[in-house]
Amino acid sequence: MNLVVPILRHAAQQPDSIALTHDQASHTYATLVKTMRRIANGLQQKGLRHDKVAILSTNRIEFVEVFLGAIYAGCVPIPLDPKWSANELQVIIEQCQPTMIFAEPEAAKNLVFKDQAIPTLTFSNERTGSYDQWLAALKPEAELDETNELLFIGFTSGTTGLPKGYMRTHLSWLKSFEVSNIAFELDAMKDVLAPGPFVHSLSLFAVMQSLYCGATFHITQKFSATQVLELCQQIPGVVLFVVPTMIESMMLQAVPGQIQMDAIISSGAKWSELSKKRGMEVFGGARLYESYGSSEASYISYLNVLTEHNPTSVGKPYPGVQISIRDDQFREVPPGEIGQLYVRSDMIFLGYHQLPNETAAAFREGWLVLEDYVYQDEAGYLYMAGRLKNKIISGGLNVYPEEIERVLEFLPEIDEVMVLGVPDDYWGEQLIALVKWSGEQHLSVDEIKNYCRQYLASYKAPKQLLTLDEFIYTSSGKIARQAMKDYVKRAMV
Repeated sequence: MNLVVPILRHAAQQPDSIALTHDQASHTYATLVKTMRRIANGLQQKGLRHDKVAILSTNRIEFVEVFLGAIYAGCVPIPLDPKWSANELQVIIEQCQPTMIFAEPEAAKNLVFKDQAIPTLTFSNERTGSYDQWLAALKPEAELDETNELLFIGFTSGTTGLPKGYMRTHLSWLKSFEVSNIAFELDAMKDVLAPGPFVHSLSLFAVMQSLYCGATFHITQKFSATQVLELCQQIPGVVLFVVPTMIESMMLQAVPGQIQMDAIISSGAKWSELSKKRGMEVFGGARLYESYGSSEASYISYLNVLTEHNPTSVGKPYPGVQISIRDDQFREVPPGEIGQLYVRSDMIFLGYHQLPNETAAAFREGWLVLEDYVYQDEAGYLYMAGRLKNKIISGGLNVYPEEIERVLEFLPEIDEVMVLGVPDDYWGEQLIALVKWSGEQHLSVDEIKNYCRQYLASYKAPKQLLTLDEFIYTSSGKIARQAMKDYVKRAMV
């Protein structure tokens, strides 16, 4: 089934229901479908079929219109990040070869075409090259093209190198909607907020799931804790899709008991136990979930924070998700032992765009290879040990910094922490903890070591501390590990 079919059904059954809002503007389901068909008509008039259509924009109603209109026409939308440099945009556009580009005026200034210019429409009121002018001349008459299994091409928000394009199918996202509706009890949801960028899979998925369910999605152009809390006060019973850093920002401003939300779904990074406890106090009455997944795998596991008392776990696998934990020789490991995670489900991506070697490396004997090291207890709960690319080898032993970070996050003196390895002649790599303190009290390295040894092997205790005022973050709200590693190299010269 095509992703737009449920939206067409809602437009027929509840035409006056609000599908999208942004500031003072809104679209009913009937208006959204009418606009979607206009865009599809415009693309089909140009002879586009299974062509790629790029969207270079921040969060706005037009982003959603073009995304759905391209799908309706049988084309493949490609969200591009306005924060990318002109060089990054040029390389990615040359790789994807879109036939048309829809862009915000400021973002369009970064478009540099190597050979032939690509037709570009901007979200502005200009007489030429204007999206509004182009749209106004079109009629909402287009044939729904259901022959393309490819839904869209997204890009990972990696902290090193160029992002990789991952290909998602209609089936993979429709299955993800079904699974998450069951896990998070979302069938009756009416209002949805996901204040992260649409160019990241979490927020884009949330807006599409909202439309799939016939709910109202409230667009915010960028994340602001103040704005999100104000919207939550205005819209009781909202479902919120966020990353942990957003929750932290909101908790700094929220008054406990005054925000009435239906549910908070945290994804994108590990939600610390201390933060979960504060979340239960500040957002009392809301259902709290932690979800673990990736752009390639979609949903893997989830945890109901209020009813399942395994705060350090990332939960149990979603319905229909098979997992296997294996050692470096691809042998399954017993419960409690750390190994690399492999996943099978109907929600997995198709592959990396124009990267056959990377796609082949992403699968092994029918399993999707995750670069995560995990272990599973006897009850079936999954626990994160660390990322493959972050692994530190100290004294010949494997150390996963995320495991140490989760222990240090329990200390009330620590606001944020990151552990990394630096070259050492004796140990190979020596562990350093980068710490942003929560107040005036700073702990010594010996106090940190003694604390860690209560929960970790002695070789996992950091040997040095480096105090920071602020961390560097990726656009998706995670600590930018590579940028922080580069900072430490410069600081230690």
